[in-house]
Amino acid sequence: MTSSIRNEDCRAFLSRIPDGAVQTIVSSPPYNIGKAYEKRTALDRYLDEQTEVLAECARTLGDGGSIFWQVGAYSKGSRLIPLDVRFFPILEDLGLVPRNRIIWIRQHGLHGRKKFSCRHETTLWFTKGENHKFRLDNVRVPQKYQNKKSWRGENKGALTCNPEGKNPGDIWLFRNVKHNHEEQTIHPCQFPEDLVARAVLSTTDEGDVVLDPYMGTGTVPVVARDHNRVYLGCDSDPTYFEVAQRRLNGTPNKEGSFANLKCLRDHAERTKEPIEAFRFDVQTGKKPTERARSRIFDEGHHQEQLFTRLDFEEHCFAADVRGEPRPEDPLPHNRASAIGGRSDA
Repeated sequence: MTSSIRNEDCRAFLSRIPDGAVQTIVSSPPYNIGKAYEKRTALDRYLDEQTEVLAECARTLGDGGSIFWQVGAYSKGSRLIPLDVRFFPILEDLGLVPRNRIIWIRQHGLHGRKKFSCRHETTLWFTKGENHKFRLDNVRVPQKYQNKKSWRGENKGALTCNPEGKNPGDIWLFRNVKHNHEEQTIHPCQFPEDLVARAVLSTTDEGDVVLDPYMGTGTVPVVARDHNRVYLGCDSDPTYFEVAQRRLNGTPNKEGSFANLKCLRDHAERTKEPIEAFRFDVQTGKKPTERARSRIFDEGHHQEQLFTRLDFEEHCFAADVRGEPRPEDPLPHNRASAIGGRSDA
């Protein structure tokens, strides 16, 4: 099978894929929450349509294959229904086996008025059968105590953990692809490439087929290609499809605009052409910056920042409840001296 993407409805695209041809599916279907890029439908009708799509996805999976179905929540007024709760039985009824409920958390998002603000999305990982691929060595992360050794018994002096790293777990904190992220395209809700890479590398080998039936601007195909996997993808939106093509080709359109800053930086590094001779689709500044000036941080950095912020917020609440002074904000720009303590104010 050769790599390809198509501009068409996913059900038509899936119908042409042979049974058992796909090793891993990574996708995020429309959330049915009424955003500008979606059409709101009745929840029951939406789930019926998704059941049809998932049945086709399950058919295309080979034995031991994986599906990562990333969903948000259906919101109507002050009500909120987490869609993973509704999708879980659909996937089980298709004979797929649940492996993980992966939580992708972030610091930012829409603020709730009559409910707590939603700060996570969920990825349901199911497999076709019990004997599934899981390549943990491809996705290990650093141990918390990398040189910890046993201090007694037969293993005294031996490392108590795998020196190659640990299992990353089911809580993921990859940076959301928004402003200042070099992967950002015109799509308002796209996967970070590293998030997709963790799913792909942990469940496939080189040459395996990776599918995204709702590929948007092509993140899953790009990741699959970069890691020597065969990619299949489709999207019904012709604008997103055109961006996905440019992203995969690494070329600008006739106006000299690349799909995102990453593609432009890659082009400039490869051809040695000046980066300021081109643009990228979501550019707001006068000229793009070189990768050496990038400020993209890894998952560990964002996790530390989030946990520091959540810890501070909980301590503030506890202090308020007890009538005690709040702790000092860990962010320098939020401290009293920065907000109103300037002597020249």
